[in-house]
Amino acid sequence: MLSALLASIGYAGGIIIDKMTLSVFRVSIKSYLVLLFTFLAGVTLVFLPFLGDVDSSFFTNFPYILLFILMLVVAVTYNILSSQSLQKENLHEYELIMLLTPLATIIFASIFLPSERDWGVIIAGIIASLAFLASRWRRHHFIVSKNAKRTLLAMTLIAFESILIKGLLDYFSPAALYFARTSLIAITYYMIYKPKNFSVVPLKHKSLIFVSALFGVLQMVLKYYGFSELGVIETTILLLLGPFLVYGFSFFFFNEKQHAKNDVFCAVVVVMCIVYSTLAR
Repeated sequence: MLSALLASIGYAGGIIIDKMTLSVFRVSIKSYLVLLFTFLAGVTLVFLPFLGDVDSSFFTNFPYILLFILMLVVAVTYNILSSQSLQKENLHEYELIMLLTPLATIIFASIFLPSERDWGVIIAGIIASLAFLASRWRRHHFIVSKNAKRTLLAMTLIAFESILIKGLLDYFSPAALYFARTSLIAITYYMIYKPKNFSVVPLKHKSLIFVSALFGVLQMVLKYYGFSELGVIETTILLLLGPFLVYGFSFFFFNEKQHAKNDVFCAVVVVMCIVYSTLAR
């Protein structure tokens, strides 16, 4: 449980720094993706001597090798789709669709992971996801354009990747799986974008991306530990705390308008669902 809670903090820190890097300093998405995944792999590499276990039987298990390849294809695809969506679509529309990710993850887990079929926890997860969605829904128009299909596909792939990761954790430790994933994604993006010179990215911007990578490793590796120890559904419920931390930070430091009463109510609902799912386990 502590792992998932710390992952929420990692999520909040990463989102805040990404907002500054991409929105305030306007670093190009191509440079950002290549640098970010390179830094993610580099930071995770430090922990491999202590946390990088891999079951050698994985390399002779063809179905799981296909599962690993599918995970890479899914991750590379949804990151590109997400970047294109941010460039071409209305940000409010994009954010609205991405809010469906926790709900989609819980539905996928209940379908594809028999070990996760505790209906009390599933219902608690759905309620928490709907409470979270309700806290953000009023800030958006309900109209969704035809271009939203790209974002819907990205959201679906993000949710589906959690199921693939859960399966691969049978053979990889969380740190080893995350390193393999990020390093191969970094290589793939490098081959796709063929960046010629990173010197055009100022050092202070690279430093921000590196800090974002630190938060990213904190979030994702601990999220993987949550998947391994708690399961996908309960970890997803716990991770719903992350966005509320972001909204609280933006209220106190960026003076962004919040609907405080509704946000507090929704946060209480999420916490109650967390307590229930923890006690039910």
